[in-house]
Amino acid sequence: MDYGSMKRIPVDPRVIERIQRSASMRGEQGNQFMGDWGGPSRYRVLAKLPLEERICYAAILEGVTTEDQVGIVTGLSPEETSRGLAGLQAKGLARVEKVPV
Repeated sequence: MDYGSMKRIPVDPRVIERIQRSASMRGEQGNQFMGDWGGPSRYRVLAKLPLEERICYAAILEGVTTEDQVGIVTGLSPEETSRGLAGLQAKGLARVEKVPV
C-alpha cells in the first residue's frame, strides 16, 4: 500500500456511499473501484480517521504487527506512530501491547 498517498483523502466518503448505492454507478466504476484503498468500504472507514490513525490503521490491516514496524513501513516518526496507535486503541480499532524486553 502507498502510505504516502493516504495523507490526502481524494474523494468525499459521501460520494463513495452514493456510488455504492447505485448499481449503474457501481458498474461504471468497475471491479477495481477504490482498489488502492482496499475497496470502497475500507476507504470510508479510513477516510473518517485523522491522518496518523489512518496511516497506522492501514499498516495494521496490511499485517504490520509492531509499533516499530508501523513506523518503518509508513515513514511516520515515532511520536506520530505512538499518537496514531493510541488513537486507534481509544477507538477500539487496535490493541497495543507492550513487548517484554
